[in-house]
Amino acid sequence: MAEPELQILREVADDEGNRFVAYKINGEYREDNEFSVSTEFWKRLLSLPIYEDDRCVVTFARVGTTLTQTILLSLLSKDFAQDQFLRSSPFIDLKAHDYNGIELALAAERPRLLKTHLITTLMPRDYFIAKPKSIIVVRNFFDCLMSNYHFYKRYAPYKMLNLAANFDEFFKYMVEDELHGYGSIFRWHKFWLKYATSEGRDHCLVIKYEDIVNNKIDTTRKMANFFNIEFTEESLKKAEEDSNFGKMQVRFEEFYIKNFIREGKANKGGPAFSQDQVNLLQTKFKKELGELANLIEM
Repeated sequence: MAEPELQILREVADDEGNRFVAYKINGEYREDNEFSVSTEFWKRLLSLPIYEDDRCVVTFARVGTTLTQTILLSLLSKDFAQDQFLRSSPFIDLKAHDYNGIELALAAERPRLLKTHLITTLMPRDYFIAKPKSIIVVRNFFDCLMSNYHFYKRYAPYKMLNLAANFDEFFKYMVEDELHGYGSIFRWHKFWLKYATSEGRDHCLVIKYEDIVNNKIDTTRKMANFFNIEFTEESLKKAEEDSNFGKMQVRFEEFYIKNFIREGKANKGGPAFSQDQVNLLQTKFKKELGELANLIEM
């Protein structure tokens, strides 16, 4: 495998010397803590073994990832307490002080439940050979942007980059400049949805966040059937209860940031946008995604 191409764009540090970096890896924009910003890390990630029996939760940030994982871990009777959550379902592209998603994925018992925010171009190469079943969760872009804005305001590393001083600046950053810690929201969705509806259509299932929130039992049944997870009506109800937002707010109160689970509502972000912002986002959304836009509720 060729050496990954790393380009540092911006670097900041706090008073304790913790570094946070905006960079490009193989041409894709990212923002990460210092532990992930190395060619060695990306070489290991790109060569991570992926198996046909893996189950993958693939999402852009703040679209219901933790909700989806909680439902699936409940059905699988695995530990979803805050201190074990990312060990029961390894976050393969995360490396931090005391966490290494690659190592946890390598050590996990098969079949694994893996989580990733990676764009298709940065996925482990084995993924496209093994073609494991993957659930791709999508969410109304207005709600996604608003949730990301609140996360950027409160998460210390993102605060260091000072990208969310106010909503107008954050909107420009994420919509006009097409930047984000996991890359362009438009490019990410275009690439994954194009793959899921073509080469990946036999092993990818696109799920709307709004369906999980508004029709949880039926959507949970759909996800369980897709992942070949055995269930009963009782286990479906237990998954519904375990993923109750009130319970999740308590369980994940100090997960990355205080009050990690904010509201868990659908189609609530739009009123916060100016009419010019609504028009620009809708125009770019339709232009960049084309017919794929029909897969996302706007």
